[in-house]
Amino acid sequence: MRRPAVLLFAIGLLAGTPCAAPAAIAKSHPVKHYAVKHRLVKHHAAKHYAIRVAPADEYFGRLKMSILGIRNQLHDLSMRLQFAPDKGEDVLGSASMVEDAMRDWEHKYPADPWLPKSVYDLTSLYANVHTAHGNSDATRCLRWLLGRYGRTRYGAMARAQIKPAVGLR
Repeated sequence: MRRPAVLLFAIGLLAGTPCAAPAAIAKSHPVKHYAVKHRLVKHHAAKHYAIRVAPADEYFGRLKMSILGIRNQLHDLSMRLQFAPDKGEDVLGSASMVEDAMRDWEHKYPADPWLPKSVYDLTSLYANVHTAHGNSDATRCLRWLLGRYGRTRYGAMARAQIKPAVGLR
């Protein structure tokens, strides 16, 4: 079935009428076959692959922090709080900037698998600041963690460890 179409195409090229080839191909191949091919191509072109993981060189929040900078800042703040627990109020300002960057990160990459751990670390940081302001920030972040990432292992850890400490029911 293909040979006559190819033969007609070659004859059409030699005769100088290239428009004879599409007519010959259309007769030899039904439109249904073309439509199936067209649909498949159209289907593949319409697929949308969302990027799940934020790149390390993208910056978030007002301070333009990278995901590695967010992680390092959370670690540094928790170390400062661990070695000077009486200066917990000093940590809250920097922690709020980290939270701003994390919310921007979540807005741009909501399916990033690093987010639950980072939100857990921030919630734990706020919960270790034993002041009224630290408790309210911990409660707000705990609700964020449980509402958005409650089914992850970090949600389960937060329910077991942070929720009783904050006093959230």
